Amino acid sequence: MTNQKRNGFSEETSAFQVTSPVDNVALITIQSEPLGVLRHAVKRALMSAIRKLEDDPKIRCLLLTGVGKAFSVGSDIHDFSPEPGWLLENDYWESSLNQMIEDARFPVIAVCNGFTFGGGAVLSLACDFRIAADTAKFGFPEVKVGAFASGSGTQRLPRLVGRGRALDLLLTGRTVDAEEALRIGLVEYVFPSATLMEEALGIAQTIASYASSSIESTKICVNAGLREGMEKGLVLESDLRVKTGGNADSLEGRNAFLDKRPPKFNQD
Repeated sequence: MTNQKRNGFSEETSAFQVTSPVDNVALITIQSEPLGVLRHAVKRALMSAIRKLEDDPKIRCLLLTGVGKAFSVGSDIHDFSPEPGWLLENDYWESSLNQMIEDARFPVIAVCNGFTFGGGAVLSLACDFRIAADTAKFGFPEVKVGAFASGSGTQRLPRLVGRGRALDLLLTGRTVDAEEALRIGLVEYVFPSATLMEEALGIAQTIASYASSSIESTKICVNAGLREGMEKGLVLESDLRVKTGGNADSLEGRNAFLDKRPPKFNQD
């Protein structure tokens, strides 16, 4: 993959690469071996990379993907330890990374190019939505090795697909193909593998073209309502509408509509 620097940054480690393939859109490609495993150090480094992206006002959308056959298969079973300290640390970094993704100021989109299993599947759940290749596979196989989908998996999956479907996937550990994933609401889009990144970049560019304040406010309100109830979400809606309703982008949107021209957002 080309090491592009459209927004003045590029970062690469043995575990992942950060690029900006188009203006205002960042791409993190998980490339740790084998199959995008997420060890403690990788999770910490991903959190650091996301913090840097959040500090860059030019970045308005983030894509998260893998390479080859896998998006990510989560933790490496060879690293597992029965020690409480290791287990607590593993859960801490996994939950912290997932929460950071959910709370990021910009939308984070999982581009599931292949195997999306275990902690990798939970990572995709933390993203704002998921775009899958038609060849992608999904699963939560933790029960097959005497574990369960911790790191927020048991909480995020039911919110996405409903209690019954979530328990089906979590208790059987069965594999779901892209067609079924789309049907049950586990992913929002499915595209041919050959055009997956092109389609994902197109969606990300559309989002990044809108006013940052609109995108950020939408994400904040949706998350607040789901976490704390509709009442909290409605209060935030009202507060943020007042705060953003008179800003430059809001005025530009109104004027562009009246002038019958495309708006030019994020000019300041």
